Amino acid sequence: MDNFEDLSFFDMFRMEAEEHSESMQGLLLNMKEGESNAEMLRSLMRGAHSLKGAARVVGLTDIVKLTHAMEDRVVAAQEGRALRAEDVDTLLAANDLLRAFAALSEPESAGWLESRASRVEELATQLAAADVTEASPVARQWASIPEVEDGIMTPADEVDTESAAQQNPEATQGAVGGVQNLRITAQRFDRILGSASDALVKAQAVVRTHERLQTDSDSLRRMLHDLSESLRGTATPDARELLAEITSRTSDLQLHLTELERGATEAEHATGHLHREILQARLRPFQDIVFGLRRLLRDLSQELGKQVNFVITGERTEVDRDILDRLRAPLEHILRNALDHGLEGPKERMDAGKPVQGTITLYARHENGRLVITLRDDGKGVSIPQVLDRAVKRGLVQANVGSRLADNEILEFLFLPGFSTRDTVTEISGRGFGLDVVQSMVHEAGGAVRIESTLGKGTAFHLTLPVTRSLMRVLIVEGEGEIYAIPLVRLSRVVSGMVRAGEDGVPVFEAENESAIPVLPIVDALGGGGTIEPGDATVLLLIDYTGQEIPLALQVDRILGDDTVAVRQLDERFGKMPAIAAVTITEEGAPLLIVEPDNLLRSAQNVQRRRIAGASADEQARVLVVDDSPTVRQMLRRTLIRADYRVTLASNGVEAWGILQVEDFDLLVSDVDMPEMNGIELIENLRANARIGSMPAILLSYKGREQDRQRGLQAGADAYVTKGEFEETTFLQLVEDLIGPARMPATAEESAEDAH
Repeated sequence: MDNFEDLSFFDMFRMEAEEHSESMQGLLLNMKEGESNAEMLRSLMRGAHSLKGAARVVGLTDIVKLTHAMEDRVVAAQEGRALRAEDVDTLLAANDLLRAFAALSEPESAGWLESRASRVEELATQLAAADVTEASPVARQWASIPEVEDGIMTPADEVDTESAAQQNPEATQGAVGGVQNLRITAQRFDRILGSASDALVKAQAVVRTHERLQTDSDSLRRMLHDLSESLRGTATPDARELLAEITSRTSDLQLHLTELERGATEAEHATGHLHREILQARLRPFQDIVFGLRRLLRDLSQELGKQVNFVITGERTEVDRDILDRLRAPLEHILRNALDHGLEGPKERMDAGKPVQGTITLYARHENGRLVITLRDDGKGVSIPQVLDRAVKRGLVQANVGSRLADNEILEFLFLPGFSTRDTVTEISGRGFGLDVVQSMVHEAGGAVRIESTLGKGTAFHLTLPVTRSLMRVLIVEGEGEIYAIPLVRLSRVVSGMVRAGEDGVPVFEAENESAIPVLPIVDALGGGGTIEPGDATVLLLIDYTGQEIPLALQVDRILGDDTVAVRQLDERFGKMPAIAAVTITEEGAPLLIVEPDNLLRSAQNVQRRRIAGASADEQARVLVVDDSPTVRQMLRRTLIRADYRVTLASNGVEAWGILQVEDFDLLVSDVDMPEMNGIELIENLRANARIGSMPAILLSYKGREQDRQRGLQAGADAYVTKGEFEETTFLQLVEDLIGPARMPATAEESAEDAH
């Protein structure tokens, strides 16, 4: 749907109710925690008033009654009859009904309202009968209403709302009377962004045109000056008159060029600002989902009888709207687990020497260009031996293999479907289906999630996701006449130095006071045919995801600058391009390829190894093993090497896909559940690729359900092996059945040649 012209009045009301109820919930929760001012009351009143008017237009009588009661109670608070804690609870309950109604379709609404008519009446009555006595000091703190002196109260409209908003700027975020929210379809937003990009390109083109015209004008004036000098004393009257006319016109031209320069510069600045603002509009503060989490925790803590302090840091951290929308459900899952599984009850905490009130901390931040969210509790933690014992009993892993797993790898079992260390099921959690949903949702958003836990001290969940899928800060470089964009987040440094031949003849780069490191042209790493000569050079040094600098330099011819670019995905018709992640559009309207750093480095390292070896690969059958567990990777590696197969390792699907673009293999062995790109997606990409689509592939997984096995085989796997059933001899026989022995027997002719 490109616009809202085809929406019914009901749908328009539903969308408005969703927006206002979300905003009002945040304001009410702030009031519940003692953060309140007159501007917040005004925003609440306007929200309820707007919904009342909209509901009346649509003919929703019960909603009119509810919002009218809400409005009257807030107006009373503005007049000095302060909101008590129980009044805020009643308003929250009324707002819950509005939020629930906003999720209904029109056919569902009538029956829903009929079934809740008595509840609407009850809430409206409670709000109308709320205590209207003079505010106590505590109540005044809740409502932030001026003191009453001698029976005269300062009118609410005379309160300095500007200073109040400055004291609590987050209170009005998204509120009706504060920062206004505008609904717009994603398609229209993308069209606006495209139009702004076109306007910026055209404005910059005008600037470049002015520069060329100015150069021509300067040349014309010099030529005119030279001509005047050469004709000095010899020119006829007609010639002198013509020269004077040309000089005058040239001066006029310069005036016009000056005006053009001023207008072009202003247009470039204006369109550039517009473009940046629209791009920035995709980013929203993390606090947009915090209100709902606070409400969830408050309700659950009351239900479970647990005292909890919810500490949130990084509410202003900006996140792409799409990523933020995907975060809500996973964080709710984790929060439920933290409160139900993690935090002990009051008596248990006292017996353990802990404060009766538990603490759950939510921390959002930007780190190495990624969004990192940590949700930590100070509860009882997870018993790692218990998790391993449950995994062994369920047949997910053999005891001898499990004993070699690291703690973080054992904790990964908690993400499997149906896996739980609890023997009882509650309404809050314990059903064993929460954390696998969390992992799937985070993976779908392009991120990863991991757990760390210390028995008796607490558990932490770490979610790592892209900040945005639409904006990227890049360094623009040129190599062999081609221009590329390198994500700055993965760039360690740009260095100038000397290139010389190393001991093995392979070029190395030397910077001042640093050891020599291998170097190759960036186009070589991208599959081209670059050249490198001894002498001065400029190189890039990149870092991996851990922040460690890679000891390999990539030479570029020129650094063209850095920029924030709008990222566009490559058209699927191009297929997967080695070491290329996406594309952006330059000021000139030309496509600019954005490099994928991991695949670029992998390709560069492979090229470097081949150069050092000076020979092509031998005749050993090659196997690519992909698993995010280091223990499993090394176990498979040793098993295959003992059988004389040549093995390459990758820790996730994205890394593996990059390797497959630049190297040839006989077999792929992949885990299923991995960050970045899971095994199912990797197999699907493999089968869709013309060059490597016929390569045999084996999927490994702890998931042994028949539906999981069928999903893997339908994706294109030749075999599906459950890790809990892994047996070395059987696995090697499966490998040989698919690709044959590690080394093919020599032919009679080859044997005879070897004999000589």
